Amino acid sequence: MKKLTIIAIILISISGQLFAQFPDELVAQAREAINNFDIATADEKYKAAMKAVDEDEYKVIQAEWQELEKINILLSDAGRSLAGGEYNPALKKYDEALKQMDNSPHDIWGKFKGEAFYSKGMVYYRQELPIEAAEEFRSASKFNPEETKYARSIENVRNKAYSEGHKYYKRKDYVSAKAEYEKAVAVDPSFASGFYQLALIAKKDGDLKTAENYYRDAVTSDPTHYKSWYGLGTLYSEMGNNNKAIESLKMSISINASYEKAYYILAKVYESQKSTTLATQNLKKAIEVNKKYVKAYELLGKIYIDEEKYTSTISLLKGLTGKATSYKTYYRLSQAYNATGNYSAALSAATQSLVKKKNWAAALIEKGDALKGLKRNKDAIAAYRLAAKDARWKSLATHRITELTNAGR
Repeated sequence: MKKLTIIAIILISISGQLFAQFPDELVAQAREAINNFDIATADEKYKAAMKAVDEDEYKVIQAEWQELEKINILLSDAGRSLAGGEYNPALKKYDEALKQMDNSPHDIWGKFKGEAFYSKGMVYYRQELPIEAAEEFRSASKFNPEETKYARSIENVRNKAYSEGHKYYKRKDYVSAKAEYEKAVAVDPSFASGFYQLALIAKKDGDLKTAENYYRDAVTSDPTHYKSWYGLGTLYSEMGNNNKAIESLKMSISINASYEKAYYILAKVYESQKSTTLATQNLKKAIEVNKKYVKAYELLGKIYIDEEKYTSTISLLKGLTGKATSYKTYYRLSQAYNATGNYSAALSAATQSLVKKKNWAAALIEKGDALKGLKRNKDAIAAYRLAAKDARWKSLATHRITELTNAGR
């Protein structure tokens, strides 16, 4: 009997210890639920803990539970205000909820804060205040980095401003476009495409230094933005800074080896430096990437003519059709045919050039030379006379007319 009594006392003691620990576990579970943004479970655990303790402990747990209730009510009321379009009351309630969480002695409110900041961002978004909205979304992400909707919201705000900018840009309303692109980069300071568009507008305005800064901002925020490297290289080439132009254009090509425009501008830089071998290599690469890239054909044809590589010119240009042709490609082809004595082909090419650019003096000279080679001197003189109307070609055209006139005496 004595042994049974001792066992009973031990069991009562153990049971008491377990019973005493049970509320603490429930409170811990409630806090963990708050940490996981699980309001229902937190409420349930707090209420269960309050039932399992004496009056003094009850008041402590109740105070913690009431904190949860107050924050939950504030967030719910704020949500209703937001849904009803009452934006200022909504902001006030979200701020009150955040203040309540900041005053809590327990570091368990991260996800709640994330949602509160996110909701504030939505208030600003509906008020069409994108920069303020993005700041709130960023704050939300700091408190709950695992939640992807916060970063997506920043992207959505940024992309909306960027799309609006494009609409204005296409209409050539560059002032309005600039304002929208500025919003986009303010929302997302790492948005290279926004800086790129701002650089294009600055360049159109003739503000080359600002354009350079925007291109630099773009490649700093995203070193793989090949269009910005290309833009920077083009800008430097126009400013006469060939070394920086070459460096930037090579960066563009290293990122995107299929960007024909970068090869073309690089070739223009080399051609301006009389480095025709390097220019030719890059133009051939541009054509390899884009078989219809007419600018590359035009410049390569010019280089071949300058180097008196007439057979190469003919081989390059004679088979071109459609968008790969221009008044300049036909003009270079007529030059090459005239130089090799194929006057019928030269006349055909010069005529095609003049179809694309009526009364262009340079092509009229080649047409006249072709007609002269075909012994059609009267028609040749008529072509030269048309060319002479252009002051830049008047001297040469007059000389050709004099030659034919003297020969006919």
